[in-house]
Amino acid sequence: MMTRLTILLLGLLATAAAQAAPPKCSTQMLDGHLAELCVSTAPFQHDYYSLKIDHALIFVLPDDYVEDVALTHTLQDDEAIGFPLSRQGTPTVKISGGCVPVSEQREVDGKQIAIESARRCSFKWGNVDVLKDLIVHFE
Repeated sequence: MMTRLTILLLGLLATAAAQAAPPKCSTQMLDGHLAELCVSTAPFQHDYYSLKIDHALIFVLPDDYVEDVALTHTLQDDEAIGFPLSRQGTPTVKISGGCVPVSEQREVDGKQIAIESARRCSFKWGNVDVLKDLIVHFE
């Protein structure tokens, strides 16, 4: 038998799930590679950024950790499955970049303050730009 607390908790979870907006996605084609950056938001929670390159999911990170990203992979000679972009003639390859805050001045209670209004995102895969200066605006 369900207790009142269990019913209350299930109701709260259902409400939170219903309030989550669908991800806001942007795409960009650079040097023949398709990048898709999606931002998932929910009230009173962190935003989550997901990056796909050529339809392959690379990462999902919360907003606190997407400002400065560095992922390193050491290539193995016998790799059966590898990302074509990782093969750049070096033994290691790094995906690096980030989504840095963009602020604008707004007047609040008669004072000018800087408020984060967007993020500017750029990523490189080794020497290849895969996402460059994509601006994600907040609503």
